[in-house]
Amino acid sequence: MKPFTLCVLALSLGGCHLSRARPQAPLAPPEVANSIQFPSWTRDASIIVEGHQLKALQIALEDYLHPGTSPPKDADAMTRCLHSLDTYDAWLVRGERMTFVHFTPNEAERCGLKPEVMDPGASYAISDDGVILKRD
Repeated sequence: MKPFTLCVLALSLGGCHLSRARPQAPLAPPEVANSIQFPSWTRDASIIVEGHQLKALQIALEDYLHPGTSPPKDADAMTRCLHSLDTYDAWLVRGERMTFVHFTPNEAERCGLKPEVMDPGASYAISDDGVILKRD
């Protein structure tokens, strides 16, 4: 394969990854940003999610609620609710060279719907090197 062709192929394949990038979060206007005061960062007043836990949470979250997917246009209220990230609470437990992640929907509080036993959430075991060891 000619070097030029190889270069063009590599650049075009690299662009495939960029097309799947998630949209950037909106930024507040300057007048809102200027009114925000950050708290004092202390261990006692913070929830600390360590690096391995943060990585495991991201992997499990992207597996459970695939980025960029949305419910069908004719979806009922429960389906729309369960497709929304802010419906869920995430629980994390550190294991030996792994992190356990559990997602629990809170339909009643977050969507105003009667909870259904059909969707108890999901549990994951994620290794420190980013492999989904088990999901349930």
